Amino acid sequence: MELHQLRYANPGSWQAAADDLLAAAKDCEEAVAEIHANGSRRLEESWTDYLGELVRERISDVTGKLEEIGVLLRGAVTALDTLEDAARIAQAQAGSAIAAGTVAGLDLEGDVLVVPAGHHDPETAADDCRRYNALIKDAIDAADRADQEVAGALRKLNINVDTSSLDDALRQQSAAVADALDAIRETLPQGQPADVVKAWWDSLAVDRRKQLMLAVPVELHDLNGIPDSVKKELEGSNGYNAVKAVQFARDYANDTSIDKFQNNCANFVSTTLASAGLDYKGTLTTDSDGWNRSRAAGINFDPPGPGSLQGLSHSDTWFNAEKQKNFFLNNGAQEVGTAGAKPGDLVYWEHTQNVGDYKAGEAHRTAVVTAVLPNGDILYSQHTTNGKDFSLTDRIGFSNQDGGHRTSGSLGRRRPGS
Repeated sequence: MELHQLRYANPGSWQAAADDLLAAAKDCEEAVAEIHANGSRRLEESWTDYLGELVRERISDVTGKLEEIGVLLRGAVTALDTLEDAARIAQAQAGSAIAAGTVAGLDLEGDVLVVPAGHHDPETAADDCRRYNALIKDAIDAADRADQEVAGALRKLNINVDTSSLDDALRQQSAAVADALDAIRETLPQGQPADVVKAWWDSLAVDRRKQLMLAVPVELHDLNGIPDSVKKELEGSNGYNAVKAVQFARDYANDTSIDKFQNNCANFVSTTLASAGLDYKGTLTTDSDGWNRSRAAGINFDPPGPGSLQGLSHSDTWFNAEKQKNFFLNNGAQEVGTAGAKPGDLVYWEHTQNVGDYKAGEAHRTAVVTAVLPNGDILYSQHTTNGKDFSLTDRIGFSNQDGGHRTSGSLGRRRPGS
């Protein structure tokens, strides 16, 4: 890619394509929801012969394909949205560097700024030339790399729904989202001197800065030249370091060595927060308002499922999603909803109706928010099942066609007391 191609590219065309795909994804999802609302169980009750059985099978098959298509379309939306944002960030970076160079008395020749003959301060101009040309080159390279990442993401989504499953679609969608996230990382001036990084940061509009803080907090925090105030904001003030929480959640998303229980989602969240600096509360694991684990917790002797040894080594609030959620809410946490989600927050899934021993409104799963993409898609990392940077949009799930229940996400910025 050359500078003029970047400067005069039209990212809005990718956004328009993403909007069209999003509309198609919503059509698929609405169709699936309508089918689920009627349910094949009603057919089973009212159309009991062989023909009714064939119809039920056909409905299940069509619904599954529509779900797959919706998931794949959502993945493509994320990829194109990301490309649009990456291109705009690169354009802003290059444009700002050119403008600053012009103010400094430099001339643009092709893809680079040069010091014109007779400049009144050639030594300073040469330093300006180095800094601004580094930004221009970095912007061009970032746009190239982002384009390659998004192209790879779209290729991953090119699967045949007639021969694949919903799990296949989710895996491909997850891989595409990972590529899209990499495309955002490519817009960062990694490896550049601090003064170049500062000039890059200063060139960004406020909304672009916020988008990067939500999407790539760890990588942004690690850049030498990012203002300390920005790094403090990324770390948060909730009793633990949100950047460290995101880093830990990603690093250990697929590490089964920290699993202790039959279901480890809440244990993973607790372990993540503890690693990020959140202090234990209470002295015993049996404290009614405690959040902690005993010395014995490091020994892998806990049996699966509930039991006395499990209760002695970890507080209920450590490994039970519902009790953990309530503990945090009772100790300073706030529910912020999906619109207020930030990296390092927690997400809880709650039952929407009574199911067995579970009651509507009770949390049955939890995870750590690891990124919020520019299009608002929330990514999370979890255990049981283990995984990194899953998309919340495509994993909330539809109602079970035969009369199951839908789960919903509830997000909170955690400020538990110590």
